[in-house]
Amino acid sequence: MQDAGDLQLKAVVFDWDLTLWNSWDIHLSLMNQTADALAYPRPVAADLGREYSRPFLDHLAWFFPGGQQEVVDTYMGFYHAVVWQERRLYPGVAELLKQLKENGYRTAVLSDKRQVFGVPEFEHSGLGPVIDRVLFFADGMAPKPDPSGLQDVMGSLDVAPDECLFVGDSHRDIECARRAGARSGAALWASVERERVLALKPEFCWERVDDVGITLGLGVA
Repeated sequence: MQDAGDLQLKAVVFDWDLTLWNSWDIHLSLMNQTADALAYPRPVAADLGREYSRPFLDHLAWFFPGGQQEVVDTYMGFYHAVVWQERRLYPGVAELLKQLKENGYRTAVLSDKRQVFGVPEFEHSGLGPVIDRVLFFADGMAPKPDPSGLQDVMGSLDVAPDECLFVGDSHRDIECARRAGARSGAALWASVERERVLALKPEFCWERVDDVGITLGLGVA
C-alpha cells in the first residue's frame, strides 16, 4: 500500500451511501416495509448487501419485479416518513471534510444514488460548506464503474487523475477510480461487500473514517 505523502494529491472525491451517509439500516427497514405492503417476500440482508451497489431503480426491480411505479411509490412513501428524523453522517465525517478543506484539498461527492434522494440528503447533512462539487445520478448518466462521472468531477475540480483520490465502499467505486486513472481508497467502515472490494486491491484501505485523515497527514484523531 502506498504512502499518501508521496502522491501529490489535490482532491478527494467520496461516494455517498455507506461512505459518508449511513443509509443501510434505514434501507433494510424500508425494503421490509415495501415487501410487506406489496406482498413480496422480505429480502434477505445478505442478498441486499450483495446487490446494494446497483443503481437504485435496478436494485428495487431486482427484489420486487413487476409494477415498478407502485414499488417506487411505496418505498418513497416510507422513505419520506422517516429519513429526516436525524442526520446520518458516520462519526468523524464532518470533521474529516473540514480538515481536508483547511488543508487545501478540493472535495466532492460522486454517487449513483438518484438525485431525488441524494440532493435533499446532502442538504440535510450540513456538508455544503466543505464540499466543492456534488454529483448524484440523473437520467442519461452512466453508473459506476463507468468513469465518466468521476472524469466530470475531476474536470470541474481542475485536477488531473493522478492528483485525485476516490474513496468508496463498493467494488464499483474502486473499479471506477481505476478506469478513470484516479487513486482508489476503500471505505471499509460500513462496506457490505468487503471481500469483493479487497479483491480489487485498492491503493488505500481504511477501517475507520478517522484513518483517512491519518493517512493524509491531517491530524484527525
